[in-house]
Amino acid sequence: MSGRVGQSEVGRDSLQPRVVWLEKDLEQLVTRFLRRKQADLQRLRAALLEADFEFIERVGHDLKGAGEGFGFPELSVLGAKLELAARGREKELLDVHFATMERYLKRIQVRFN
Repeated sequence: MSGRVGQSEVGRDSLQPRVVWLEKDLEQLVTRFLRRKQADLQRLRAALLEADFEFIERVGHDLKGAGEGFGFPELSVLGAKLELAARGREKELLDVHFATMERYLKRIQVRFN
């Protein structure tokens, strides 16, 4: 997929892109991917309340691997941070990363050409 991914116009914070351009044939796939990331965020927060760091680490690892492939390298970076914070059982840092992920998902604007 990475050969078909467009460029993102990134704001001051690298996790706050304004626009990501992708090929039209990816629209359905990318839309589902972003919807799943919203759902993942809710599951991650619930897992933190239950101290399920293994689940958070696994989701972070998956996000690290998938983000760039779908055209969102910032999500890959965030996934790596989630994975490491979960491994270290750093609750406060995980809260910060969850907030960053939420801001990112709200601010991303995907355009297809």
